[in-house]
Parts: sequence; C-alpha cells; structure tokens
Amino acid sequence: MTKTTSQLQDISPDDIRHNPDNPRLIFREDEMLELLESIREVGIKVPISVYLGDHSHYVILDGERRWRCSKKLNLKTIPCIVQPKPNRLENLLMMFNIHNVRVDWDLMPMALKLGQIRDMLIKEGKEVTPRSLATITGVRFPTVQRALDLLDLPSKYQTMLLKEAEKPKSEQRIKPDLFIETYKALHVIERHAPEAMKQFTKQAFVDTMVHKYMDGVIDNVVGFRDISKIARAELAGVDKNHATPVLVRLVKDKKYSIKQAFEDTVETAYDQRNLVTKIAGLCDKLRRFKSRKHLNSEVIESLQELKQEVGRLLN
Repeated sequence: MTKTTSQLQDISPDDIRHNPDNPRLIFREDEMLELLESIREVGIKVPISVYLGDHSHYVILDGERRWRCSKKLNLKTIPCIVQPKPNRLENLLMMFNIHNVRVDWDLMPMALKLGQIRDMLIKEGKEVTPRSLATITGVRFPTVQRALDLLDLPSKYQTMLLKEAEKPKSEQRIKPDLFIETYKALHVIERHAPEAMKQFTKQAFVDTMVHKYMDGVIDNVVGFRDISKIARAELAGVDKNHATPVLVRLVKDKKYSIKQAFEDTVETAYDQRNLVTKIAGLCDKLRRFKSRKHLNSEVIESLQELKQEVGRLLN
C-alpha cells in the first residue's frame, strides 16, 4: 500500500474504511442514489480525505458518501488526499469542522457525537459550556443547545429519532423539534405551575405529548408553546388555580388537545390583552389627525363601524 503523504493519491475503495467517529450516521437511500448516478456519469471530481489507520487501511475524514457510491459502482480507485493521523478528539473535531460548514447533519446523530466530545473535554479539564462547544466544533450555538437537550432524552426516544432520520425527509414525522418543544413546555410548567407537577411525572408528561402527537390529537409542534402560556396564566390575568387542573387534564386525558386546553383557560385573556395593545396603537394614530376633514371616506366609514361595535360592547 502507498505510504502516508500529504499528496493526492488514487486508492482502492477496498483499502478504505468508515470512520466510526463520523457524526453523520444517516445516509438516506434517495440522496445516495442521486449522488451515485452523478458519479456514474462524471466520476469523483472532488477527492475524499483520509488518514492511514492502525491496520494498514485508510480511514475517511471527508467523503463517506462518495466512498460508499464508489464501492457500489465497483470503481478500482478513487482520488484521496491523505492527512496525518489525528487522535480521537482531533478526529471528532476535524469531522465536525470539515462537514458542518457544508451540510446540515441530522440533529440526533450529531448530538451523540457532541456528547462524546463533551465527555473527552471534561476528562481534560476543559470548559464544556454550550458556547465553548460551539466554538470548538464550528457548530452554531443554538444548534449546540438543541443537540445537548436531545442528550437528556430517554434512550427509547433517541432510538426513535435515529430510525426516523433514515427515512426520506418528506416521510419523517417524528423530528427533534417535537421533543425540544415538549421539554420547553415542561420546564415552564415546572417554574410557573409546580402544583400541576405534583399530579404527574416528567416522564408521563413527555410520553403523553409524544403519543398525542403521533395520534394526531396534537397536529403541530408549535402548539406546545400554548402550554407555556397556560402555565403562565397569571401573566394574562387568569387565576393559576384555574389553569392547574387543565394542565393535569392535558396529561391524564388522552383525547384532550392543547388547542382545547388553551381555549378553556387563557385564550380570551390573551385576546383581550392583545386588543388593549392594538387599541392603544389605534388611539395614538387617531390623535395625529386634527379633525374629520383630514380623513378620507374609507377611514370615516371604518371608524363608524368601530363606533357601533364599541357601543354594542359598552352598552
């Protein structure tokens, strides 16, 4: 086999191995077929990056999809740039910095590798805040925070996300946002409605919300944000004692939707609070006009309609 150099080399795909530290664990078939056809027509134009491993074979740093396609096409050699062999932490960080600037990874696989980086940095006594992890990996800070949240999921949900990510994106139903929004809502309940938490466990809340989403009782992950509004009912002027049993019912009743819970508690209060804001803005704009003669007929007609509605409500 060819000795390790920093020069471009043609290497047999059979002498190359998958990198076990690659954060990109998911290779969807539809995306692979598209790349395979491209390589079949024009070949591999961009060399893959490898290093010489411990067992006289090369390990991929960048280009696993191209390598997989080359094996399916039975290519005799593929162009490779051979890099110096990194240690494990360097290997992981290199994989992050090479790949993440070019393509968005599936969040759950990336989170698992990010957790391994965090563990290694802890052993070395280095800082492992989300901000420091974002800096060292080249991953955006919000993405790091979302990934770290997924590491707290029970293993059954991590496995669920990994299996779901193998499907074409158009067929995926269970995505990381489901759990991220669920846990956000749970944390708000813990802070603002702890009385409700005395009647159900964290795990029961998460399990119920996931099942309701899968059953269609909850049709959009954005709806979980309304749970946070219910938990903060007092901010909208609603008695907490009215909101607490609704939160409990949301967990206990399999058919009770977030939309219905929101309507039963704080929807009217939030609508009225928004109305106050809009009325204040409208009044501010009306004060800019000195008299009726400065208004066109369309504005006058709208104000007369508004006057009728205001009179109806006040009477």
